[in-house]
Amino acid sequence: MSSIKLKESKTHRKVSSVDAVKGAHQLRENPKALKDYYDKWANTYDQDVDKEDYYGPIYLAAYFNLLPKQNGIFLNSNNSALKILDAGCGTGLVGVALHHQGYKNIDGFDLSYGMVEKAEKTGAYNTLIGGSDMTKRLEAYPNDYYDAALSCGVFTLGHVPPTALKEMIRVTKSGGLVVVSTRKSYYDSTNFQEVCDQLQVENKVSLVSSIIDGPYIAEEGAHYWTFKVS
Repeated sequence: MSSIKLKESKTHRKVSSVDAVKGAHQLRENPKALKDYYDKWANTYDQDVDKEDYYGPIYLAAYFNLLPKQNGIFLNSNNSALKILDAGCGTGLVGVALHHQGYKNIDGFDLSYGMVEKAEKTGAYNTLIGGSDMTKRLEAYPNDYYDAALSCGVFTLGHVPPTALKEMIRVTKSGGLVVVSTRKSYYDSTNFQEVCDQLQVENKVSLVSSIIDGPYIAEEGAHYWTFKVS
C-alpha cells in the first residue's frame, strides 16, 4: 500500500491543518506509511495541531499528575525521580507538559525519526529513540523498568491496535501506571474495551480510573485511562 503524502494541492496551497490530521487517520496501522507521513509532517506538526486545539497532551499530563500511587503518595513534582516513558512521543508535547510539572526523568520513543528530532530540541527528555514500532517488542526497553508509561495521540484511527498496550505494560514495573488516551472514534471502532477487559481478566493490570469524553481536539473528545500493572 502506498503511503499518503503531505504535499501541495493542485492549487499549489499547502495541506490545511485539519487535512493533515485527517490524513494521518487513513494510514491503516501501516508502520512504513506512518513513519513516512510523520517524517514529512514533523516540521509543521506542532503548528497544525495547535490550530486544531489539540489539548490532549496537556490534559493527559495533568491527569497523570493527580493520580495516586499504590501507596497513596501522589505522583507530582515532589517525586521528580520517577522514571517515565512517553510511548509515541511525537514532537514531545507530553514530555514538555510533564517537564513543566517538575518531572525530570523522562524517556521517549517514536516510529518517526523526524518527530524524535523535534522532541530532542525540547530538552524535556533524557533519552529518545526513533524507529520504534510499539506493535512489536521494543528491544531497547527492558521488562519492569518504568514507574509509568504514558501515551497520547497514539491509540487513534489508523495508528496502532489496542494490543499495543501490552508493550507499555511489559516495560512498566509492578504497581506502576499505564496512562493512555483513546480518541472517541477510535474507541468506538476498535476492540479497545475488549482488550482492556481481557488484560484485567488475565491479571495483567487493574483499572485505576478513567475519564470519558474529556478534552482532546476541536473535532472530538477522547477517553483517558489509567491502569495499574499487576
